[in-house]
Amino acid sequence: MTRADPIEFETAGKTLRIHDRVMDATCRITADDAIDVERVLDARFLFPVDAAVSFEATTLSMPANAGSCVRDERGDIDVQLSDIVVSFPRGTYYVDIEAACKLYVKVFDAAFEAVTEHHHGEGATTLTFEEPTRVAVGARSRHERPHATITVPDDPGALLEALPFLASAVKEWSPERSWPTLRGHPPRIERGDALSIPSTISRPETGVTIATPATYESLYAVAPLAYYLGADVVEASEAELRLDNGYRQSLGDGAVSPRAATNLLERCLFLDSFVRTAGYYEMPRQEYEPVAGGLSFYPPALYGRPIVEQLMEYLEAPRAAFVDYLPDARYVAVVRDDPADAPLLPFLVRDLVPVTTDRHDVPDDRAIRTGYSGECVPHGATRLSVAGYQHALTEPMRDVAEERFALLGVGSAARETLSTVLIGREHREVTEPFTVDTAPPTTAAVRDALETDYGFVHVDAPLTDAGFACRDGVLDPMSVSSVSARAVSLVGDRETGGPIVDALVERGARVGVVSTTLGERAVGRMAGRLLSGAPFERAVTWSGAKGPHRFAGDVSGCLVRVGGGASIPNLVVRSTTLESHQLWVRAWWTQFDAAGGVTAFYDERVCDQFQLFGTEIEQPSSLSSEAVADLCNEREAVYVLNGDVYQHDHDVTPDEVRQSAARALADRSSTRNDTQF
Repeated sequence: MTRADPIEFETAGKTLRIHDRVMDATCRITADDAIDVERVLDARFLFPVDAAVSFEATTLSMPANAGSCVRDERGDIDVQLSDIVVSFPRGTYYVDIEAACKLYVKVFDAAFEAVTEHHHGEGATTLTFEEPTRVAVGARSRHERPHATITVPDDPGALLEALPFLASAVKEWSPERSWPTLRGHPPRIERGDALSIPSTISRPETGVTIATPATYESLYAVAPLAYYLGADVVEASEAELRLDNGYRQSLGDGAVSPRAATNLLERCLFLDSFVRTAGYYEMPRQEYEPVAGGLSFYPPALYGRPIVEQLMEYLEAPRAAFVDYLPDARYVAVVRDDPADAPLLPFLVRDLVPVTTDRHDVPDDRAIRTGYSGECVPHGATRLSVAGYQHALTEPMRDVAEERFALLGVGSAARETLSTVLIGREHREVTEPFTVDTAPPTTAAVRDALETDYGFVHVDAPLTDAGFACRDGVLDPMSVSSVSARAVSLVGDRETGGPIVDALVERGARVGVVSTTLGERAVGRMAGRLLSGAPFERAVTWSGAKGPHRFAGDVSGCLVRVGGGASIPNLVVRSTTLESHQLWVRAWWTQFDAAGGVTAFYDERVCDQFQLFGTEIEQPSSLSSEAVADLCNEREAVYVLNGDVYQHDHDVTPDEVRQSAARALADRSSTRNDTQF
């Protein structure tokens, strides 16, 4: 076993230690007797694993989180593990374990009992066999960080050679790759004197090739598509997709068209997510019935076919059949036509972000925000930097009960509004399990807050060209050599505050925002939304601050883990008459689920099927004004009523719902201006 293997197995008496080298995470399996392992082929598992071993045991005890289950020999879920003892007749099974590593325990031709002890945090599952039984343990790294580094000189031809190796982190080349957990983080790219690709990584062979001019403009635009398809990349004067059956499709007139590349990527991701319903997880989808009938193929029938055959069917499917259900991109990236931005690519392709070098033709009109790598960042956009992404990799998300926020220069109104917008069982069962520190904005307090390991720091001190105008003097942000706070918000204009928030991200923060409209109540709401598990950009938008905002870093990330990492519910109400209102469910990403992940919101008024993150789906039943008022007052979600975020600062009444409807109906455009929520 080489040091580059993502998974390492070690035995010590009755314990098997499984170490995920990529994530520096460890799981332990304990048997009733000394464990003597032998390495086995990964191919013995239906599911992708990075390494596997085999041994005999009569009992096994292992960590297990919610979602752990037992599957039959075909991979179908037999039963979810619980605190009830479940007996399984003789047969071959896969025990699917959610833990620090992804584990599969394959049971060969045996009968056994399984029970899980649930307690706060990680539980424990015990398997008891009728007799000594051979099992195989396969483990897969969560792979949420790069596991290798590719060195690329300032030569587009070298970058062209390197691009196919970004897909080395993808665990499987079936439609299951549409699950974000099966798309590992690509290797880092660093600039150097010569091309150097580690021998420990390899490029996949999927039968897909992308031909492109060897220019940064084209290579940046096509990188996310090449990663997702596992495509080889070759130089050509005309950009096109090539399949090994001879099929070709243009990707632009000469250079790669960012829109063509983006449209093809979202087509493949979406249709893969339909085909995978015949795979590992049987999750009914809200989009399935309205879309499947308009496709030119039966999705489950494609599941086991070669990727080239699947792509041929995808390319023939009419876009009109699914365009209304495509997920929005977390953001779209506008990079420079320059080798300096090559190190950004692994982070952008990880999230399947549309990429362009053309500031005047952004390839995804539905993207939530736009990120820019250069110095000129427009209002409402974010500045992308490698530093911000790297800080997010080294700072794991905290549970909400462990979080600490610092609010400097705000009064009691911020604290009051923070409490009103909190969402989640954790906040109802425990009175403010988190910590919020407040202090006047002195130079010492601001410096201390930025240098302390806070999840979020807000500084309400005027920003000048010299820095923070604190009560006792001016603090130069450049004098803060290391920022430990993970997210920061500042009060100021784009011209003055933009460079400052950029500098704080370069020095250690993951993300930041500056705005002239971050008043006390907006700050309190923003903090409350963050503590409810909202992505950073959503927390700012839902705060009620009208902007303009200027961001820095990856604004789509979350700061805290709430409810096991579930998506923060967002319900959008649009009035059709004064007494009839349509409900839509919006699915936002979490730190755990990127493009291709699914979520569901369980409520009697909405469909209980799953939907892709980034989508907004209309629910089947309309609501009365009284029902809308009752819904909003339950405080189980973020509610947007005809474009206005409901802030929970009072109980909404049916009359208020009718008044909102009257305003919306008088200006029909307002009912479609809230899609960003």
